[in-house]
Amino acid sequence: MRFFSNKLAGLCLIGAVALTGCSADGNDPGVEYAPQMYHSVPYEPLTQITGEEIPTSLGAIAYGVVDKFYGADENENYYKQFINSLPYNDYNGKVAINVKKPVEGTVARQNFTSVTGANEAQPDQLILDYSKYGKEDIELAAAELVNPLTDKETVSTMLKTAGKGASDAELAAFDKDLVKDGKALYTSYCQPCHGAEGNGKGKVGVVFKGVANLKGNAVKTASDGHIFHVITHGRGRMWAHKSQINPEERWKIVRYVRTLQGK
Repeated sequence: MRFFSNKLAGLCLIGAVALTGCSADGNDPGVEYAPQMYHSVPYEPLTQITGEEIPTSLGAIAYGVVDKFYGADENENYYKQFINSLPYNDYNGKVAINVKKPVEGTVARQNFTSVTGANEAQPDQLILDYSKYGKEDIELAAAELVNPLTDKETVSTMLKTAGKGASDAELAAFDKDLVKDGKALYTSYCQPCHGAEGNGKGKVGVVFKGVANLKGNAVKTASDGHIFHVITHGRGRMWAHKSQINPEERWKIVRYVRTLQGK
C-alpha cells in the first residue's frame, strides 16, 4: 500500500512539474532554467524584435517578476523595456533594430568606383568591374585588361562627360594628377615591401625575401593587366589588396609603377 502511495505521489509530482511548462502559447517554454542561455546578452545580428513582441510567461518568475498574464500588474512592463529579447542588456527600447545604417562617407569593400571618383554610377560613366577575373585568371587578365586611365579615348570621353575639355594639354594635366595620386597610393600600400624606388628593397622586403623588383625585366615587360591582377588577388607571398584598394586606385598604382620603370 505504501509502495502504491509513493508511486502515485511520484506520478503526481512529475505531472505537476510537466504542467509548469504548459501555457496558452505553444511557443512559450514556460519556466526557463538558466535564462541567460536563452536570452543572448550581446545583441543578435539582423534582428528587429521589439519588446512588444517578447512573450510573457512563467519565465518571469525566474527573474523575480510577476507578470500581468497571471493577474498582477507589478512590473508588468518588465519585458517591454528590452529590444531583441535581451533582459540582460540596458537597451531600453531606443531603437527597434540593431543593424544601423553606415555613417556618411562609408566605402564598401571591393566597391566598383567609376573613373570619375563617384561612389555611385552616373550615366555614361565607365564602371570598373573586374569581378569575372578570378585569382586563377591572371593570364586572361594580362591579355585583356587595359588601363582605362591611360587610354586616350577613354579618358577623353570621361573628361567630356564631366564637362571638361580633352585637349593634349588637358590630357597631360590629367596624367600628371594620375601619377601624383598613384605615388601617394604606392607609398601607403606598396613601398613597405617594394621600396620607394620599386627595387624590392623596402623595409619588409629586406627582411622577407621574395619581394618582386618592379624595375626588373619580368615586371617591366608584363602588361598593365598583369600588374593590376597581382594587386587585386596577390601572388606568391604577396596578399590580395582588393579589399583595401578599389579598382580605380589600383590602376593609378599601375601608372605610377610605369613611371618607376622609366615609362
